[in-house]
Amino acid sequence: MPNPFLQTAFAIPLTPDEAVLLEECFTVAAELSSDFAEISTDGMQTLKSYYASRSEPFRITFPKKPEEDDPFAGFFDLWSGDGFLGFDADLSIRRDPEGKPQFAFISGDDVDVHSIASLIQKVCKSALPFGFQWAESYEDDDYSTAFGGGYYVISDADIFGGPTRSLMDDMLQTLRVAAV
Repeated sequence: MPNPFLQTAFAIPLTPDEAVLLEECFTVAAELSSDFAEISTDGMQTLKSYYASRSEPFRITFPKKPEEDDPFAGFFDLWSGDGFLGFDADLSIRRDPEGKPQFAFISGDDVDVHSIASLIQKVCKSALPFGFQWAESYEDDDYSTAFGGGYYVISDADIFGGPTRSLMDDMLQTLRVAAV
């Protein structure tokens, strides 16, 4: 089965504090996905020290879970899958010294779009509600469903949307049931 690639590129307005926290989240994700990926239980102290070195806004946004030994368990909740692989996206912040609105530009060719949506919900509260789209393509040009995409609309309380294929299938099923 061919590998899907989820491509996205969008700008999101944010406050200066949100920009700093967003950058920290991308840094932490990159460091955890590489430097700490195979840390042993004995190395948990390293993770705890690393967590303690994070900014206060990071620790408030992603507090330790009392039932978990790993201090980053709350941060890992951003990912819906079993494995943590990072955001797989690029981030750049356009800052304005005159205090005009700032924007974060998020883009990539193999992005974990659900974790990005979850991150926006936790970190970029001033932009909510917010939405973005993505395109889905496949490595194998002969794959029959090599066309698609999706969207997420993010509010403070929920994340709506998903792949257009699933949304279309759900709507068709609803219409078929209603027609019977």
